[in-house]
Amino acid sequence: MAQDNGKVPQTAHYEFGGPVGALFIMISLPVFIYYLYFACDKNSCAVTLLPLLPGSWDEIFDLQVFMIFLGWVAFQAVLYMLPIGKKVKGLPLRTGRRLQYRMNGLLAFVISVALFAALVYYQYPVTILYDKFLPFLTSSVIFSAALSVFVYIKSLAAPNHALAAGGNSGNIIYDFFIGHELNPRLGNFDIKIFCELRPGLIGWVLIDLAFVVKSWTDFPDNPPWCLLAVTFSQVLYVADSLWFEECILSTMDIIHDGFGFMLSFGDLAWVPFTYTLQARYLVDHPEKTMPSYCLMAVVALGFLGYYIFRASNSQKNAFRQNPHGDGVKHLQSIPTATGKRLLVSGWWGLVRHPNYLGDLILALSWSLYCGFDSIIPYFYPIYFTVLLVHRCLRDAAMCKEKYGEAWDRYCQKVPYRIFPYIF
Repeated sequence: MAQDNGKVPQTAHYEFGGPVGALFIMISLPVFIYYLYFACDKNSCAVTLLPLLPGSWDEIFDLQVFMIFLGWVAFQAVLYMLPIGKKVKGLPLRTGRRLQYRMNGLLAFVISVALFAALVYYQYPVTILYDKFLPFLTSSVIFSAALSVFVYIKSLAAPNHALAAGGNSGNIIYDFFIGHELNPRLGNFDIKIFCELRPGLIGWVLIDLAFVVKSWTDFPDNPPWCLLAVTFSQVLYVADSLWFEECILSTMDIIHDGFGFMLSFGDLAWVPFTYTLQARYLVDHPEKTMPSYCLMAVVALGFLGYYIFRASNSQKNAFRQNPHGDGVKHLQSIPTATGKRLLVSGWWGLVRHPNYLGDLILALSWSLYCGFDSIIPYFYPIYFTVLLVHRCLRDAAMCKEKYGEAWDRYCQKVPYRIFPYIF
């Protein structure tokens, strides 16, 4: 992938259907996220061609809510810039330079949750996140779109070596969608890393918690066990992401994709307002309960998924840091021309992406808490399966180009991608 003098060549091939596909995604995803809201509310939750729409613009957009959203983003930005937490370097860029990042996401998470708890204690109406869910959604769509425009305009003045290899096609629509600049920064403020792990991800947790407060306020004598279980599981998942924050520096989003509409909208609007779908369904339908033995079975399934996700990621990270360490020195691997080695035993000998397998099991458990009366709460595991399969195929294409013959031998040794004996 490296080029002489770090020069980024023009994008050789399109992904996501090229400019037409990019335009379609940019239009359809915001429409679809609104569709999920209107098709699944407290009155009904069913797939329908014409869900009941609001009667006025005031129900969709609220200036006060928009200012609260801006305040939330600003608050997270302040926490991001605090001179607290270790500094780590990312992977080498084309020029050989390694960007520096401060890892304090877990601190931001703890402070945010503690502040939320204080607001609950002092009886601040945190249920505004439920009552004004639609205006908050609109605020996130507007902000993410505006941010996409800003980073694209900024990227036009960026040097060639700072551009993303996949977003340098010369087509405005496609580059705007995929991201023209790889790591847009304002001084030391890295916009992509900030959006990946802060406002949307932590916001997801606070929305869940607000739903719990709403449910418990409305039905104080009927603990929402399914809602509590899904919220606990999602809080654990987000906390895990921030505990192992530096691992994101080696992900496809950071090392390959530029920062454009795809990541801006995904991080700031899609994550907090679709990943909370199960919790919103449960607070809207408090009658949805299940026997204790079913509840415990779903909890166990969720912990199994989390265990596979965390154990496989930890094994990979330990091997990367020290392949001769006591816990990983027994693992088999295939050497590559780049100097890296591809794991072919342990979790990574079972399938090529065991972390994806754990992720999907965990995602399924979240939807199972909602029962089987509607398919809509199962949108997340269905969508996530499509996303991870697509990402798996993208990753395979890049690894084939990067590792060549070693990748072919690896695929023979580990034939299944995500699901053992299936795919």
